[in-house]
Amino acid sequence: MRDSVTVIGGAGFIGSHVSDQLTKIGYKVKIFDIKESPYLQKGQKMYTGDILDHDALHESIAGSKYVYNFAGVAEIKEAGSSPLSSLEQNILGTARSIDISVKEGVEKYIFASSMYVYSDDEGGFYRTSKLSAESIIETYNRQYGINYVLLRYGTLYGPRAQSWNSLNKYVYQALNDGKIEYIGTGEEIREYIHVKDAARLSVDMINEKYQNKSINITGTQVYTSLEMLNMIREIANNQVEIQFKSSKESSDHYKTTPYRYIPKKAMKLVPEEFVDLGSGILDLMEKSDTED
Repeated sequence: MRDSVTVIGGAGFIGSHVSDQLTKIGYKVKIFDIKESPYLQKGQKMYTGDILDHDALHESIAGSKYVYNFAGVAEIKEAGSSPLSSLEQNILGTARSIDISVKEGVEKYIFASSMYVYSDDEGGFYRTSKLSAESIIETYNRQYGINYVLLRYGTLYGPRAQSWNSLNKYVYQALNDGKIEYIGTGEEIREYIHVKDAARLSVDMINEKYQNKSINITGTQVYTSLEMLNMIREIANNQVEIQFKSSKESSDHYKTTPYRYIPKKAMKLVPEEFVDLGSGILDLMEKSDTED
């Protein structure tokens, strides 16, 4: 058995897949989340609690060599509608978890950030919270020497996704409603990466060569939204109607790229072997049929 790893937010979408991958290669995995993980595997230990609960969080981190943090508010819309609680979870929760990590002698703290940190006018409170959290982590590194990795993910999709996950939502609409409602023009560009590919790359961050770095984890598959929607329609093999709508709610999402000229250097990683977007969409559809 290898070293212990605490995965904060390990019951969620990307967190649960990272936990699975860590277990697969022999790490002792401790999952901390607000709820019991429905994906808990043999050998994984579950800790339930809020990231703002110091004692509960401390118990899960104590004795771990590495800490991953996937917790907090991950949806732009939710962050915009509940800014104060979102800032508390994403900023104070990060500060609390890395502070405990320092005091417990954790070797490396790996944080799930966002590509939105590159933008200066999109992402709203969600972007603000991630940018602040990154700054806190970098300051802890300078003051206390704890190693870190900041992970900025492209557009994730795959099993266990939240209901608001874009691809998950469009596949559901296609199969159940016979139509897809898309907010935007269809010209938006995204770099899609399957969650299992992202999880494997995330686990690689334990390696010493990834030390005090910012890493962009994206796919090799770049599509416009229209190309992605047409792919869903073709795979669904039926007359799926695509409706484009405009809404103020979409204003916080980036259109073609989140990048602006902000001095944030990062290494870009893409999987050498990956799940093709078409295969990933087909898998989502098959799982949806099974669940129904």
